[in-house]
Amino acid sequence: MRQRAATLCLSLAFGLGALAGGAAPVAAATCGADSVTLVNGGFETPVITPGGNSSLDASLVPPWLTTDSANQIEIWGSGFDGVPSAEGAQFVEINANSAGTLYQDVVTTSGEKMTWSLEHRGRSGTDTMKVLIGDATTADVNSDTGWNFFSPDLSDPNTAWGAHTGSYVVPAGQTCTRFGFRAVSSAGGNQSFGNFLDAVSFSVTVPPTPTPRPTAKPTPPGTGTSVVATRDDAGPPALVLFILGTAALTLGFVRRSQPMPRSRR
Repeated sequence: MRQRAATLCLSLAFGLGALAGGAAPVAAATCGADSVTLVNGGFETPVITPGGNSSLDASLVPPWLTTDSANQIEIWGSGFDGVPSAEGAQFVEINANSAGTLYQDVVTTSGEKMTWSLEHRGRSGTDTMKVLIGDATTADVNSDTGWNFFSPDLSDPNTAWGAHTGSYVVPAGQTCTRFGFRAVSSAGGNQSFGNFLDAVSFSVTVPPTPTPRPTAKPTPPGTGTSVVATRDDAGPPALVLFILGTAALTLGFVRRSQPMPRSRR
């Protein structure tokens, strides 16, 4: 009996451990009534000490979310450690405590063309990041699963900001779209260093509404259009077409010297 009880406890403990160590579920979509555009793309809020540096819990930097190991977003003030911002007074380092992904969910409309842009810079050397976009209900922020757009690797040195842009067309039925900005590698290999990010934005181009074609009005009976082809030589008579409204098509042959026959009413 004691052996069976011990076996049961061991099995239960193993099962709970497997659940705890399993893959994390896809982060729930966070689109709301106000999520119609990417917000705080310059990381200007919250305001930190000018020229300083602060690692804040992600809840203090809405609506940005992160996969950082400590759930922190690291904000730098322009000039800290000699690094100016690309725009405004602040920017972020994607690698706060780990190589993570910063992301936001935005309400979108099928068929919209979204043009994204950002500024990226290395910290200790050349760092690399990439942009991921996909349906917020399936895009896994911890892996490449569920995304339907991946930018090429964006690599920049620590001597200047690099501007990057691209476009994305929202697939049919996708009403909540996730934008992810992921650290790929950092110079020196330190996972808590690298990949400065600033001036994140996108613009939307709505597909044009097709212009309805005017409805053709029927030609009243007894009226019509004649198309005449003639020739100057003495060759065969040219073909003349009489189109009399809804009446039958009439064919006639005339030479240039002959008057064009009139249609009968």
